[in-house]
Amino acid sequence: MEEAIRSLVKQAFGMTDEDIDRLPPGMEKLLSSRVLDYKITAEVTEAKYCFAGCKAGDRLVIGPGPTVNAQESTCPLCIGVLGPTMERVHLMWERIAEGLDPNEGCFRHLVCFDPGLEKGGLGSVAFKLHAEKIA
Repeated sequence: MEEAIRSLVKQAFGMTDEDIDRLPPGMEKLLSSRVLDYKITAEVTEAKYCFAGCKAGDRLVIGPGPTVNAQESTCPLCIGVLGPTMERVHLMWERIAEGLDPNEGCFRHLVCFDPGLEKGGLGSVAFKLHAEKIA
């Protein structure tokens, strides 16, 4: 692992050299500065009966890194969207790490965990993700 990334992991996580050496192959790419140069926005495209209050146009901003950017987000933070969002964000990070355009591909659309009234739930919210280079 490059020394700059090793240093970052030590500082950010407090990880020991022994544990850093145990990281799975490919983790170095995901920890690269290339991934940290982006933020990913999940914008609400449709919302119906959302208990959390999400509405079309609201945004949930991730990053830089694996954190919700509360200052830039306008969407109420609902746990029903975190799982599906992070699954897609990880796919986008993988594309960034490989030097590919993270905004290409069909994986950029998602819905929250609530299936909606028509399918036995309450409400449903659909999102579209977009990555933006910030550095």
